[in-house]
Amino acid sequence: MRPPLLFLFVFAIYSSMSAQPGSLQVADQTFKLNGSCEYVYAFAEGDEISLHAEELTGKEIKTVEFLQFPDFLIFKAYELDTALEKSILIPKTGVYLLRFQETGLSKKVCRFTIHRKPVSPETARLNTRVDWNVHEYPEYSVRRRAVETGKKIEVIPLGGQVTVQASKFYTKKPVNAYQFTLPPNTVRWAYRISVGQATADARRRDADKLKSTLQSGAVKIMGVQPQTALAAFALGAAIDMTVSTAGEDVEYAIVDYTNWLKFSEYQDYSAFMQQSGVSVDVQRRYNPLKGTYYFALKSDNWVDDINVQIDIEAVTEVPVFETEIYLEPVK
Repeated sequence: MRPPLLFLFVFAIYSSMSAQPGSLQVADQTFKLNGSCEYVYAFAEGDEISLHAEELTGKEIKTVEFLQFPDFLIFKAYELDTALEKSILIPKTGVYLLRFQETGLSKKVCRFTIHRKPVSPETARLNTRVDWNVHEYPEYSVRRRAVETGKKIEVIPLGGQVTVQASKFYTKKPVNAYQFTLPPNTVRWAYRISVGQATADARRRDADKLKSTLQSGAVKIMGVQPQTALAAFALGAAIDMTVSTAGEDVEYAIVDYTNWLKFSEYQDYSAFMQQSGVSVDVQRRYNPLKGTYYFALKSDNWVDDINVQIDIEAVTEVPVFETEIYLEPVK
């Protein structure tokens, strides 16, 4: 027989009442009760535990027990035929056992929820799982370990300007390089390479695009407020960054030191990226992600030197670690 809708509605209210402000859910378990069922958890001293338990088909549960393992009884309810609501203050960090026992031969379907309200931020990071057989290994120790709980995202600006001289009718070598080092924990990066007056124009246009994107709220999901359009682009924002082939231009390649030497001698080289005839170019990169590299630059201007601006925004994700308390069996 299915429980009436009003019964389920009342149960939902009881369950929601069990969760106090600032509490953490430990369990929400539905199970068939056949004889005896046990559930084991770790709790910290000072935890305030909220337990809700109920038989879902309107039948009676013989006993519900909550013990500090192995045999220190904290409470015991008999012949439960209504919802059980219990608030428990944990006396000592350790293993705790919740046990259900049935009465009669009819099958029973039960559900319980457990929430814990930690006494401090440190105990909030207790691992409540007990993943070993406590009857076989009843002895345990309280341990601590560093666990990764998230990542801190930052956008680190790099960049500068370099002059590439003209060939002066083949009397000079029209090449130069801009060296840069990616910061630790870089996960992606973006760059803008621009020549002469095109730099100011591209920055102005992209700043307007960033303003529009920020007003639309599209960047809020990134978790970081970008300071420039290039930073937003590096973070993954769908901004149509300015590119151009008009005006003064340059040939460039992103290379390591060995290939920069080959580039400078007009030899065959390998590059992560190579473009020619660009006045403004913007790219997002997922490799390389660590080390020192070069923007190798070459000008086709015979008379005038060119100034090349390199703007780089590197996105880093630094792991954040916190101390977790856990229980370990003594074997």
